[in-house]
Amino acid sequence: MTAKIPRYLIVYNALKKQIEADQYQTGDRLPPEPELEKKYNVSRTTVRKAVELLAGEGFVHIKQGRGTEVLDFKTTQKLQYVTSFSETLRGQGFTVSQRVLSVETVKPPGKISEMLSVSESEMVVKISRLTLANEVPIAVMTNYLFWEMVPDIEEKAPTMQSLYQLLESEYNIFIDSATDYISAANSDRNTAGLLKVEEGTPILVVRRISYRGGEPIEFADLQIIAERYEYSVHTKERPPKELNF
Repeated sequence: MTAKIPRYLIVYNALKKQIEADQYQTGDRLPPEPELEKKYNVSRTTVRKAVELLAGEGFVHIKQGRGTEVLDFKTTQKLQYVTSFSETLRGQGFTVSQRVLSVETVKPPGKISEMLSVSESEMVVKISRLTLANEVPIAVMTNYLFWEMVPDIEEKAPTMQSLYQLLESEYNIFIDSATDYISAANSDRNTAGLLKVEEGTPILVVRRISYRGGEPIEFADLQIIAERYEYSVHTKERPPKELNF
């Protein structure tokens, strides 16, 4: 007996293939719901479910009263997976390069020592990098690690392609979870100069604590050009309601 494919998945797969094949360009609008209903001979509920699934995976953005906009899905990071910034870009087909700006041993500032659960008198390794996608600057990254866990990293950092990969291959450190704090800001003069944008350009600021077995391993500060990157979060179900007896 052959299982019947739900109709919303048929519509979802058809639209997804068209987006991936560039039949819809970034910034284009998908056809309105009545047109999709007619084209695929389905109900409005089915169309909406398909489009919501596309939105959950970062292919489109539903704008209330303004239609559904096609996103640059190649630069969308899905937050249900623990991946580094550079791994995400490579996974979406970009050629990624890193320009190491500095590697130094420092005492962690107050907020960072709090995030890593260390005293401000302990020493950590600070790595500052400029990340380029297809030779175009996209982010300034600063990573803080426990210096005793990464001996000689100052010699390895200039040639690394991904910090996570370096930690795994050279130090047997495998990060298994992370907490991201995402906010918006305007770039200052120094960051704008590195990213080759105007001062005040909107950026995404991502502060991440990475863990191994529940213990903090690394703190990262990413400043990403907002118009070139997007985060996608797919959620399921409503939270359980408390029962009142």
